[in-house]
Amino acid sequence: MSEQLLSPKMLGYWTYEQLHDTPDESGIFCVFRAARDPETEQMEVQELLYVGEHRSARYGLEHHADQDKWQAFLQLGEELWYAVGLAGHANRERLAAAMINAHKPRFNNSSQYRDHFPYDETTVHIYGKKDKLQSIFTVERTA
Repeated sequence: MSEQLLSPKMLGYWTYEQLHDTPDESGIFCVFRAARDPETEQMEVQELLYVGEHRSARYGLEHHADQDKWQAFLQLGEELWYAVGLAGHANRERLAAAMINAHKPRFNNSSQYRDHFPYDETTVHIYGKKDKLQSIFTVERTA
């Protein structure tokens, strides 16, 4: 392996009812908590809850075992919003591992990548729908 630069474009946001519109392609997916901003009254991303990966981002979201757990976490008036970053098979797991290691989402607590990164130095440059995500970050291999 070697140093790697990964630049996913984060597509989205979709609500649970719109999941059928998410890309049916290889990539990572992010689950967010969205709530109404008290000043603007607009729904906005508040917190990254989970990062996952699947050969079909849509399938990974629609059939994820933790949907009920994520939904139960929400307060009255909040929604789950979803974003997808396309990534080929070769880089998908590495990208998800870097995202989990850097952002430490609350529902990735049991992930092996939360405190351990088994890949060589990886820099991620996120663009697109990136609210509550670091735009540029580097994760280094940990023993």
